[in-house]
Amino acid sequence: MYKTTRSFFTLIALLILFSTPAGTAFAAQAKWTVMVYMSGDNNLEDYIVKDIEEELGLVGSSVDNKKKPVINILALADRGPGYDTSQGDWQTTKLFYVTQDMSATPGKEVEDWGERNFGDPQTLIDFVTWSKKHYPADHYALYFWGHGWNWHPGWAMQDDTPDVTQDDTGPYTLDYHEIKDAIPSLGFIDMVGFDGCNMASIEIYKLWRGHTTAIAASQEYVNWNGIEYDVVLSQLVADPNMTADEVAVASAESAIIQGGERTWSAVAVDSRLDTLLTAVDQFAVALNNGLAVNRQQYDRAFGATRPLWQAKMDNDLYYMAYEINRLVSDSNIQSKSQSVMNAFDSVVLWEGHTNAYSDMHGITINLISKASEKDADWIYYRSTLDFALQSSWDEFLDAYAW
Repeated sequence: MYKTTRSFFTLIALLILFSTPAGTAFAAQAKWTVMVYMSGDNNLEDYIVKDIEEELGLVGSSVDNKKKPVINILALADRGPGYDTSQGDWQTTKLFYVTQDMSATPGKEVEDWGERNFGDPQTLIDFVTWSKKHYPADHYALYFWGHGWNWHPGWAMQDDTPDVTQDDTGPYTLDYHEIKDAIPSLGFIDMVGFDGCNMASIEIYKLWRGHTTAIAASQEYVNWNGIEYDVVLSQLVADPNMTADEVAVASAESAIIQGGERTWSAVAVDSRLDTLLTAVDQFAVALNNGLAVNRQQYDRAFGATRPLWQAKMDNDLYYMAYEINRLVSDSNIQSKSQSVMNAFDSVVLWEGHTNAYSDMHGITINLISKASEKDADWIYYRSTLDFALQSSWDEFLDAYAW
């Protein structure tokens, strides 16, 4: 009876082992699992293979001397027709467990997921869920690789291939409300990186408050380099005990120092963010109360804060508070603007910029000044964003923009 029982359980174990993709069934818990959500079914396709091979794969996943995983690197990468024709021109969504010097060619993937829509939050949920199940770790990092424009609908993670399950022809995007709905299903992510344009906004940071520790992102549009993953991963492999703050800082630094980007910052979005959120809310109330007397001074102050390229409604929050403090004589408004500036010390972990962006400090905020700017995006902003729903900033803008 004993031998029969033992043989039975041995058979079951073998069946489980050989029915699961190699290397994924019983992976020991690593220090970090790094997930890169690569939306390249668009004009960024040419950089999918390059970033997997020349950045992620330059370092690759690592194990200790007992072959236990230390750093896992996973990339869910989507390509499409009509752009890059190299590397076999694969057009499906492939999930790679990235090893050192691997090639991102058909057959190298752990799984092929067929055509997936990266503007569908379920694709993101499936990727993170699969990664956590098959490659558990003490800590998780999630990078969004693709197009972006903070909270504005119709931009983030653009996917150009029509979804056969939908009636329209796309393109599809992963909008704010969809990320908001997906976040509870993702579980806690220690560090989030946005390798896309104009994502370093207080509205995005409020969205992730309590769901991650720190975020790395750019205030300005991102050129072709973005985050230099090989630089970040080299540091992580050398020191797997890096904190979420340190990984966020390393990501931001890599984009500025090695990548030559314009602006980048690492920001804490755990309980440390609350001080800034409270300060901005009180700042907005003070501005609204003093609007009738100080409108001209507001106009001068807001006019002095430089909008970003093709994003005139994105303004640097610190510099805005600085100009209000400088140009408005009301003591209460000065006090509240100073509180906003002081709060940056507790949330901005690192900030870098080129000389042309000397007035940037790491976080943007939405600003409108005319009634004509109360468009569909403005309606979306007021009705959907947690920051607008839970602060007085949109009420001030609604009164100011006339």
